Amino acid sequence: MILDDVLGLARRVAPRKAGGERPGPRHRTRTVPVGRVRTRELTGMAAIPRDLVCLQPTSPIVEENAGALVDTVLRQVCRHQPLPFVVVLTLDATPEIDDKGSEALVELFYSLRASGMRLYVAAVTTALFDHLRVSGATDRMGAGAVHLALRMALLSAFEDLPGPAVTTRNVLAALDLRLTPLAI
Repeated sequence: MILDDVLGLARRVAPRKAGGERPGPRHRTRTVPVGRVRTRELTGMAAIPRDLVCLQPTSPIVEENAGALVDTVLRQVCRHQPLPFVVVLTLDATPEIDDKGSEALVELFYSLRASGMRLYVAAVTTALFDHLRVSGATDRMGAGAVHLALRMALLSAFEDLPGPAVTTRNVLAALDLRLTPLAI
């Protein structure tokens, strides 16, 4: 009853044109050109393969190949069309990292971020995590970018995807199968 009263009042108060018609909206809404905004329709598990890339370097990240890591990851990510939203880099083959490797991870983080992607570093040992923390790499990459377990990084990455982040057993299984070996 109250709603009918409010709608009746709105009809009586709203201005009318000469023929009794109501005017259109006062302000036009601006439309953004399609090429500037990345929009995608997500369809549950079908979105995981194209929006999340999980890379596993097959050799340890040491001073000699730290620069090659950035180039190799960026080339691999650019092969995916459309570009993914999230990249997970698992460091299973890297028991320890030096300062040059920490800087390479930070450089990779900012390169991906400049393209609108997020980087998660996963499966690091506690010694590796401590070195990243002491060198300041974790602070520069932001909170939640480095995880001790691959599953935690994958869940954080899945949560970061646009759309609802409902995690089921099937989603977890699909996330675990996303590892792609990366030769450096």
